[in-house]
Amino acid sequence: MLLNFYRIMFSSDLHGNTLVFRKFLGSILNYKANIGIIGGDLTGKALVPIIERRGKIYEATFFGNKRVVKNQEELERLKNDIESSGLYFKVMSEEEYSNAVNDQRIRDELLREAIIERLRKWLDIAEEFVKKHKIPLYIMPGNDDIYEVDKLFDEYEHVTNPNEKVIQVTEDHEMIAIGYSNITPWHCPRDLEEDRLEKLLEDLIRKVRNYSTTILVSHVPPYNTNIDLAPALTNDLRYVTKGGTIVMTHVGSTAVRKIIEKYQPLVGLHGHIHESKGFDKIGRTLVFNPGSEYVEGIYHGVLVVIEKNQVKGHVFVSG
Repeated sequence: MLLNFYRIMFSSDLHGNTLVFRKFLGSILNYKANIGIIGGDLTGKALVPIIERRGKIYEATFFGNKRVVKNQEELERLKNDIESSGLYFKVMSEEEYSNAVNDQRIRDELLREAIIERLRKWLDIAEEFVKKHKIPLYIMPGNDDIYEVDKLFDEYEHVTNPNEKVIQVTEDHEMIAIGYSNITPWHCPRDLEEDRLEKLLEDLIRKVRNYSTTILVSHVPPYNTNIDLAPALTNDLRYVTKGGTIVMTHVGSTAVRKIIEKYQPLVGLHGHIHESKGFDKIGRTLVFNPGSEYVEGIYHGVLVVIEKNQVKGHVFVSG
């Protein structure tokens, strides 16, 4: 059925927080969206060991707080609290913990396994969501996400990873999506030099039939906008301050900006910079970043309502 307008619910940078992921799915239904999109950075950053001590006592420390639990009910609550902050957990013996502390390879493998397990859980939930509600979901890795996660999407029929693809998402609109970023101070798995990022985007957008009705989903926002401001950092990754105030600077992609300026897609949907919730305009193209507060379990999204040739409206969603 041909619709006069389409409602897109977009979010990004959920970083392993299952609570926020479920809120994203809920927001699609609450705001009667036709399409749901997550624009990258699906996975968390660290694993919390839950050490099993003698007498079935469990101990864990995260965000500087030590937790000791003494029964299965408390253990499940601890696991949930860790997951709801975007971190992973692994219950292990004292010997297993000692081995992991002394071997980086063990720690890396434990984290990799936890990443895969959590994302598979999400995709299972997403698959059932699409089958039940008939609302398409497009879920894309971002620059923080290891490449091993990509192959998980091949196991699912109804959830789509749009990264590096051109997809007909409505009768009127094609979408191009790219999950990479320009180089960051942390040198993440999918950081690219600007010239490589520009070529990938150029190759993608040249495949669309109509630039003016194209939806651009780029994990990294365009440079020098309202949506790419982050704290300036020193070489040792400390905040730059002036007069006791953190200095903000533009850290988005010049490649993404060049592509938007050149081809003027209908809308740009971006994430990556958690502190830079907002919108801006480059020529005729409206660009959005919903921001992220995943550690606190707060969901941020933006509902963008589009017609064939224009953005009719938008609303930022949080909770």
